[in-house]
Amino acid sequence: MVRAERKYVDLMRQSTVGLFANWDPENPIEVGSYGRFDLDTTRFTVLGNIYDPEFQVLLDAVDGNFTMSDHPPELDPVEQDMIITSSGVRKHLFSPGADAKKENFNKASFKMNFKFLSGKRSAVLVIHKPRLYHVPRNTVLDVLYRIPEFNGLCIVPSVYKCRGWSIYLSSKLEETVAVALLPSKVGFDLEWWSNSDSDFLRQGTDKNGFASPLFAAQQKLPLIRRYMRGMPIPDPEPDKFWIDGYPGWEPLDEDGNDDPIWEEDYEPDVARVWRRTMCKSSMTRW
Repeated sequence: MVRAERKYVDLMRQSTVGLFANWDPENPIEVGSYGRFDLDTTRFTVLGNIYDPEFQVLLDAVDGNFTMSDHPPELDPVEQDMIITSSGVRKHLFSPGADAKKENFNKASFKMNFKFLSGKRSAVLVIHKPRLYHVPRNTVLDVLYRIPEFNGLCIVPSVYKCRGWSIYLSSKLEETVAVALLPSKVGFDLEWWSNSDSDFLRQGTDKNGFASPLFAAQQKLPLIRRYMRGMPIPDPEPDKFWIDGYPGWEPLDEDGNDDPIWEEDYEPDVARVWRRTMCKSSMTRW
């Protein structure tokens, strides 16, 4: 059995820096969410949000003068279309193929071919008209660092929202997949076209731009040492002591299952002990 979601999320994690893919962009991850990654499904399990009214109690315990409602999320301007590919994928000029149904591809908002190499699974994520939605920079994370309940958890400081998204996970066979974003035949929205009918092709549009196919996840630096015995732990500089979130699941084989070969032969003992300790501690909190 192919665990498509697990493999796709892991491939996107390897292809980006500090970003994680959402297999179901229509079920959005919101800015300010905090929680942990499920090691079995790779989904981000949300335990709460820093903008929830009840979160203010935790914030008041470390800083009674800071109110989250005074620092709402910010929305950046629309960016160019994003195309994220894992290894084993090549981008080519669009060609729908001789057997494609007649479409007006000249009006496409996006069109491209992706060639997948054989022997391994590869993934593509296309994000149409993305906008970065994020907590205010250099004002929020430094305060949140002092909250002890965040130990072992991840926080989502930013999310990419978009008008349209296309996800594809290859079949380990050599293949070429064409995708295009066309004007809808009904109404004034957009719709995706592809020459593939694979179960691992997922596409959608959102005229309101609320879909979230990609998000950042960060966690507190696990350890800050005192300079001298007896000295208090120093307050962090803005955003300095947050690092890219480490999801914690095992390296995966081509079908999305844990790969026992990696753990037995390749992973250093120190890395394995640290990973399992962090994952175990995060599962016992809250």
